Amino acid sequence: MKEPFFSYDKERLNGLSYIDKPYRIKQVIDFIINKKVYDFTDMSNIPKVVRQKFSECFDILDVQPIDMTQSNDGTKKFLFRTGNGLYIEAVYLKDKNKRITFCISSQSGCRMGCAFCRTSKMGLAGNLSYPQIISQVLFLSKVMADDPEVVDTAFNIVFMGMGEPLDNFDNLVKAIGILTDPDYFGMPQYRITVSTCGIMNMIKPLFEAYPGIMLALSLISASQEKRESVIPMAKKYKLIDMVKILDECHALYDNRITLEYVLIKGFNDSDDDIEELEMFRKDCYHLNIIPLNSNDETRPSETEIKEFMNKLAKSGFNATRRYRRGDDIKADCGQLYWEYI
Repeated sequence: MKEPFFSYDKERLNGLSYIDKPYRIKQVIDFIINKKVYDFTDMSNIPKVVRQKFSECFDILDVQPIDMTQSNDGTKKFLFRTGNGLYIEAVYLKDKNKRITFCISSQSGCRMGCAFCRTSKMGLAGNLSYPQIISQVLFLSKVMADDPEVVDTAFNIVFMGMGEPLDNFDNLVKAIGILTDPDYFGMPQYRITVSTCGIMNMIKPLFEAYPGIMLALSLISASQEKRESVIPMAKKYKLIDMVKILDECHALYDNRITLEYVLIKGFNDSDDDIEELEMFRKDCYHLNIIPLNSNDETRPSETEIKEFMNKLAKSGFNATRRYRRGDDIKADCGQLYWEYI
């Protein structure tokens, strides 16, 4: 049975009996990362016997594309089947300036149970291995390489796909290690964002491993009662403790923390809700206002959204609005879901 290529680190790869030259693994990695060659037999300047051994022993991609859906705004959503039979979705996002972001899954489904998230309705089918996480990035980087509209070869990664990244911490950290390793993708840490519903005991270990990483926290409300009503994890990690941990992390690592605020009509859009946000009116916090999905009756109107944003600005908050992309194909925030799991 073949093993995922990225399950072997460089030292272990270099120790394989059929590696004939000390630079051979570097050549193979260059073919995969930079040339987007995902078949060992197509690596032309690698000796045939080495290519054959790699082909016999390893798969480069540990995900298989099953389906692709394209939005009216150009967003592409891919359904994958992993080598061990899990189903996941990942999204290729392109903004108006043709800059690219990959929305990557860390789990198949999710067990957090957040009320506003369709993925949570799947339950948790399983954690993704770090080679499966890397495989999504490889696949989408090939999509990017074939996209004639792309003008910048740099891309961002957001762990905002299926799953709670910090619930699969070990595989997440190993995947980020490969993504930031100069011998692999060489991504700057600030181009990677990890989104969490609030597993606060894993925040410090994440920053200890990658102090330049970007963090996005699903806040939804600064009312403990309201937050608990939509995010079960909030019952374990109280707001007062959460603020303390985030403040401590900012003091140590000096990176801005994004607070994701899904705006829901009649739930968290009042003047009182803005007053409760006072604890986050600091330079280290950035509010990202995300109006609820357009097909939901509790989505605020455009007028109500603008009024809420204006009130935040007048109150001195650092806040921006996220404009949803891919909502017509259910590729936007909290909408990834596979019907047949």
